[in-house]
Amino acid sequence: MANLTTNKNFLSPIGFQLIINREKYGNIEYFCTGVTLPSIDLSEASLPFRGVNHAVAGDRLNFSPLTVVFNVTEDMENYIETFNWMHDSIKQGDVAEDAELLIFNSHNNVSKKIKFNGIFPTSLDSLEFNSQNESLEYLQATVSFKYTNFEIL
Repeated sequence: MANLTTNKNFLSPIGFQLIINREKYGNIEYFCTGVTLPSIDLSEASLPFRGVNHAVAGDRLNFSPLTVVFNVTEDMENYIETFNWMHDSIKQGDVAEDAELLIFNSHNNVSKKIKFNGIFPTSLDSLEFNSQNESLEYLQATVSFKYTNFEIL
């Protein structure tokens, strides 16, 4: 029988911090407002036996992209950081970085670390400038990252 948890507190959606590479991508990290922990799928294999296919666990994990939302600064430094990272990947080849997503508990202490190996940006959303908005809403950008693997530490 599985051990039941003794911690009955629920996970807060606002207790997190993303760390990529502070020297190169400090603006993305600092202005990050949202991260979607990717889904993970285990492929299955069919094993034919006596007229039926038995499903067995496969040997490949499939990871969805890591999605990060950040507030765009007035001088667009963090947007340009990401833009340049994508351009550098074409010019220089492998510019992948490791990243950590820190999850905080109800006392604002790190309870889990999720390490992403070899992330690199694959898409950067558009920014919509619109002078007809009725209220001021600051621009946010969404960037999607591919990676090799992630593990919960």
